[in-house]
Amino acid sequence: MGLLDFFKKKTRQSEVNEPKKINEKVQPTWPVKKHGNVNTSKIELNPSVLDQLKGKFIAFDVETTGLSVNADRIVELGAVIFIDGKPTEYFSTLVNPLIHISPSASAVNHITNDMIASAPGEPETYSKFLDFIGDAINGETLMCAHNASFDFSFLSNTLSRLGFDAEIHYIDTLSLSRKYVHGLENYQQCTLENHFGFSNGTAHRAKSDAENCGKILKEILLIADKSFVAEREMIERSKPCQEELFVCAFIQHAITERHGDIYWLRFRKNSSGYVDAACLYTFLKFKFAKKGKYVIVRRNAGNLVNLSSEPCTASEGGTDYIRVFFKNALDLTTLSEYIFSVFNDCYKSMMDYIGNGNYARREAENAISTMTRLSDNDVLQLLEESNRNDSKEDVPVNIQIEPIIDRSAVIIEANHTRVPLAQIKNRGNWDRGFDDGYPYWEQGETARKDGHIDEAILLFDKARYNGYEAPALYESYAKAYRTIKDYSNEIVILEEGMERLPNQTGIFEARRDKALKLLYTKQESERIAKEKERSKAEKAAQKEKQTLRHKGRCILQMDDDGNIIKEFETIAAAANEVGVSSKSIRDAANGVQKHAGGFCWTYKEQCVN
Repeated sequence: MGLLDFFKKKTRQSEVNEPKKINEKVQPTWPVKKHGNVNTSKIELNPSVLDQLKGKFIAFDVETTGLSVNADRIVELGAVIFIDGKPTEYFSTLVNPLIHISPSASAVNHITNDMIASAPGEPETYSKFLDFIGDAINGETLMCAHNASFDFSFLSNTLSRLGFDAEIHYIDTLSLSRKYVHGLENYQQCTLENHFGFSNGTAHRAKSDAENCGKILKEILLIADKSFVAEREMIERSKPCQEELFVCAFIQHAITERHGDIYWLRFRKNSSGYVDAACLYTFLKFKFAKKGKYVIVRRNAGNLVNLSSEPCTASEGGTDYIRVFFKNALDLTTLSEYIFSVFNDCYKSMMDYIGNGNYARREAENAISTMTRLSDNDVLQLLEESNRNDSKEDVPVNIQIEPIIDRSAVIIEANHTRVPLAQIKNRGNWDRGFDDGYPYWEQGETARKDGHIDEAILLFDKARYNGYEAPALYESYAKAYRTIKDYSNEIVILEEGMERLPNQTGIFEARRDKALKLLYTKQESERIAKEKERSKAEKAAQKEKQTLRHKGRCILQMDDDGNIIKEFETIAAAANEVGVSSKSIRDAANGVQKHAGGFCWTYKEQCVN
């Protein structure tokens, strides 16, 4: 039986046509069907919903006898069908609900008891209204209203009271305007009308309010569309590549084959190139780096696989975690139980969060909406393709693991003015230390970021002296010393942090190990530079000797008493001037004979020595 047939059969024609008197105590004169089942659901805006709204939606508004959903009634209905963003059909009517309109309600909507005295009753009105909205009663066409929960709670109450069944989905322009329209003092409909330049000569009347609500939604959709374009670009950028998706598929398969709930499981590639496997929170990450492909796992999981590994950087979790290198996803098979375990822990944390209510659940759904989701079919296809690719060529993994530099391999020369730990104020009183020391650390961070490193270190020293011992202090110290390449002080301060804050040991140790490598490299470079300088000097001296030997030896002409008569640069020069053979002069200089040409001869360096 159709809706109109129901009321034609149950309602006398005279009761539909005749004006009804208004009395707060008067009960409906038509037989009332049992309560219907009406559900109204607020729909969040996303790209697919936006595309649907671009095609068609129905703007809606009601005026009521008051604010109570149960005690008050609708006295006016207004609805406008929008096609391609333009209003095309209108529905507007007063309703006689047989309930008295309060003076306060009349003061707002200007609808009086006299005006509704001759208006049609609820059965006739809502039958026509449901015919007007068509498939919106089944949730296929979306509706909208401003502060929509008010309008649709009244509609839901009325329809169910009259015996109708409905599933209505709606968009709220109030919440959307707060999200997408910025800089307004409030988000009342009249404020938005003024902002977008819409006139409303009959404000607080259902038809005009509904039409302007639809126009407001159209403007919001234009703004949101630009936002979604940027969001779609971000989604595209954050989507793992095909080869990375092979690993994502393996991770999802490891979870599903152990009957894990993957409804919330998503994947995302971040700006640093890591692919996060997340269940609202990240529980596993891997990276395809130049050095090789690796997955990051807790250090105690390293014994599960026979693969190359190395400690993680501080940003990857420090030495509490390791990089496990692999060639293809199947290499990680022995980590399947580990993957499920960390997923399960993450899943429990996520369930605790969304258990806080609908708002938390919606926030969680929004957070994962831009991440990549794999269907069961996606996983199957990816794993099959991955197996085909892996079977084509079996290339062994050859990873060069950087050795960890032992502290004894470097010379630590840490010159600083920090007071010893025993002299720090407020030790054992964390709150007092925070209050007295935090302001100095905050000033120091500002100075560090501005490039005033010496000033920053002095302020960090003051923060430390006053008892501030948060991890942030040691992170800031390390960053400051790293900037000026003072690796010795960086090492020493991080080791102090490891001693005072054991729960941060993994991160501090990773930073310390990196500083050790840098200091070792620096000192090795200095040693090599000194060795090169020494070698260079030796080569220069050798070259000078060779040059002197090439030029000849300086010779002195003397009398028998040893007095120098003349100095010659070479024997050849002396022979040429004195007229004596070079051989005679050389023999005299070497002691073979006493004289040459009547003179004594000797080499200059022999005379000097």
